[in-house]
Amino acid sequence: MTQSARRVLTALLACSSLSGAECLQVSVRDPAGLPVPGARVRASHAEAHTDPAGLARLCAQPAGRHTVRIDAAGFAPARLDLEAPGERAVTLALQPRVEPTVIVTGAPEPRPLDEVDRSVTLIPVSNALAPGSWLTDLLKTSSSVDVRERGVDGTQADVSIRGGTFGQTLVLVNGHRVNDPQSGHHNLDLPLPLEAVSRVEVLRGSGSTLYGSDAVGGAVNVITAQPESPELRLSSGLGDFGWNRSSAAGAFRAGPWRQRIEVARDFSTGFREGRDYRNLAASAESFLDAPWGPAAVLVAYNDRPFGADGFYGAFPSWEKTGTRLLAASQTLGEHRLRLSYRRHRDHYVLYRDRPEVFQNFHTAGVWNGAWSFRRALSSKVDFTAGLEGLTESIESTNLGEHRRSRGSALVVFETRPLPRLTLTAGLRQEVYRRWRWVSSPTVSAGWRLGRGFRTRGSIGHAFRAPSYTDLYYRDPANRGNPLLRPESAWSYEAGLDWWGPRQAAVSATWFERRERDAIDFVRAPGAPFWEAQNFHRLNFHGAELEWRQRIGGAEAALSYTVLRASRRLTPGFVSRYAFNFPRSSLAASGRTSLGRHLVLRTRLGAFNRSWHSTRGLWDFSIAGQGSRLRPFVQVTNLLNTYHEAFPGLAQPGRWIRGGVELRLLPGR
Repeated sequence: MTQSARRVLTALLACSSLSGAECLQVSVRDPAGLPVPGARVRASHAEAHTDPAGLARLCAQPAGRHTVRIDAAGFAPARLDLEAPGERAVTLALQPRVEPTVIVTGAPEPRPLDEVDRSVTLIPVSNALAPGSWLTDLLKTSSSVDVRERGVDGTQADVSIRGGTFGQTLVLVNGHRVNDPQSGHHNLDLPLPLEAVSRVEVLRGSGSTLYGSDAVGGAVNVITAQPESPELRLSSGLGDFGWNRSSAAGAFRAGPWRQRIEVARDFSTGFREGRDYRNLAASAESFLDAPWGPAAVLVAYNDRPFGADGFYGAFPSWEKTGTRLLAASQTLGEHRLRLSYRRHRDHYVLYRDRPEVFQNFHTAGVWNGAWSFRRALSSKVDFTAGLEGLTESIESTNLGEHRRSRGSALVVFETRPLPRLTLTAGLRQEVYRRWRWVSSPTVSAGWRLGRGFRTRGSIGHAFRAPSYTDLYYRDPANRGNPLLRPESAWSYEAGLDWWGPRQAAVSATWFERRERDAIDFVRAPGAPFWEAQNFHRLNFHGAELEWRQRIGGAEAALSYTVLRASRRLTPGFVSRYAFNFPRSSLAASGRTSLGRHLVLRTRLGAFNRSWHSTRGLWDFSIAGQGSRLRPFVQVTNLLNTYHEAFPGLAQPGRWIRGGVELRLLPGR
């Protein structure tokens, strides 16, 4: 456990004589000298709990040697041998927590999770609770994240957080923006095999102050793995519906230089006609631990042709997408520089067997550069400032040729005015050519209540610029609207967290989001097409509950989200995407060892949507955990439940797959 993640509890024990009886008086305090009430103090002949002043008295103790035990929620128990009368000091460490200590999402700089005053979910990959080999499987372990898959195994999937549309979730790779300006349908077209990923961090709630446009419902930050030792892994698998998968991952280290390379290929003939796919992804990342500061360069690629029957209407369509990503970062003392380029190609055919009827070619490019600076103004105040520039362009047979740019400036102050209180205030000013400027302020606070409890709250503004599809798209069933205004929203949340004994973590959050000019495709009564429009008002409110615990070699997690929305829509009009979110959602997952050589993982999800009743999906897998050979069997949708990602778009029933992973070099 790192020193930054430890808290200490100091017990000062003094012996006094009271009415001829020896009494032990215990004073329990935290590092700032504040009392810790409710701590349990025991000796051989007495037991007491500390009062609001942090004091406990144990009387009727005979002279001589005594064993004193101190227990406080969230701290490891302490045991101390004392001679009465006597005086000693003891230091207790906080119980280890389920989540890794440091996160990078939701704050200007990496920090311990319990010091971030925002709702952040951390999903590790190496010990993932969810069975599967795709990022979408990991995201399903949070009930506040709604993954709507048109294509299987991440071929094409929309992701939303807290009821936001697929365009209102910002996707990042190591902090680099990868959202697609053509359409939010392509935001999860990540050119990364899962073998390249270390963990996924999900920020729930407004993130525009830190990250700019699109983080209205929240942000998903995919963190790649940094190799620490040589690694070489090969895997292959077969399954139902002609499915097969092959992957390879390798890493090495030579002095200050570290290198990681991965490639993966998935193929299936489809669980039904017109739903076949082939996914190819490859990535290479270099790390240099230079004396002047660490640097990283990521190059990634994917190619995805797939059957799109029924994806956007009652058409036997076909589509092929491909992404190229170049991302680099350099730290120089208190300064950090980031530069990225993302290029995405989309070829869409309305009738697969008759491409001459209607087809589109789209090529979108995004340049993004950012500089940030961080300095401690005092022992209690940290200051962060930054500048960012973004240029988006598209060349399309349907949308035409367009280019737009924007720039922004960021300032954030973080302070701890009191030992138990943390405050963060930030402001991003974003300038557009067309929409002039947008201000996105945020304020958050956290207060440690003691005994493992912490309360937190935040208020923030977010916005989203219309995508090129929102503005200009036309086909027989859909029409864009070049007169659209940017979306904006105010988000509010309050939460209570508790870290208890036996490595338990519980979080409860209430949230609300009030949107103005929300964008959705709407169909008027009797109209033959959907048209993009701005809603004047759209309000969401809901609550989240999360629980995680690790007991020995087993681990479990449970989350539940309830969500409601109100709207003002002209009578008779129908919204296409804005109200497709689950009104309630449950996600449960677990992992445990079966003997020394097998590990069982399972996930159960239950949700309901506006067009069908509650559905439950159960996945599980069994995998070997030997040093070199690791066979696996995975079953998704074990109960063969019928469910739809969008009205009329059926998803697969039961699907069985199996394979083996060979570890030639163990790696991390």
